[in-house]
Amino acid sequence: MSEKLRSRIKDTLIVASSKDGYISPADGVELPSTKWTSKEDYQFFTEKTQEIGVMIMGRATYETIGHPLPRRLIIVLTSDSDKQSELARQKLKMDYLPNNLRFTSKSPQEVLEALANEGYEQVALCGGASLYQLFTDEDLVDEMFITIEPIEFGDGIKLFKDNKVFGNFQLVKEMPLNQQGTIVQHWVRKAD
Repeated sequence: MSEKLRSRIKDTLIVASSKDGYISPADGVELPSTKWTSKEDYQFFTEKTQEIGVMIMGRATYETIGHPLPRRLIIVLTSDSDKQSELARQKLKMDYLPNNLRFTSKSPQEVLEALANEGYEQVALCGGASLYQLFTDEDLVDEMFITIEPIEFGDGIKLFKDNKVFGNFQLVKEMPLNQQGTIVQHWVRKAD
């Protein structure tokens, strides 16, 4: 990715995790994050993604949400954008996709370049694990907001394949969200 593009668009990873480091339990289909995260995390997520204005997510994450979200542009990365667009139109009972919903098979760099050309300055990376790994493998993440919920899964899907990714970031702030122990960690990319 060119330095020019990096300076034009900021990539913010937003995720919720159990205190033992899983972003989804082993039964994530039966227990999606919308059911195990706190109302305070939901509020934080909503406010932060509305502030940023653009959400990038994978197909499975979009299917968990199931519809476009107000006041945000939703970009869904998928290997078959035409098929997923058609399925979304059918589910929404529309002849066309709403203006705030796009499906694409383009690479992360191509998506970011297109968004930068449209004048967007920041995107929120909103799941799932494959998308997070793809953007970190391509060195595209500038900051992370990780909500840690006071629960343990014991097994499931980890945020990253290994924790080496955290070596590129510095924890700059922890913010409590509620009395139950939910916190948000704010990580920023270390200076090169």
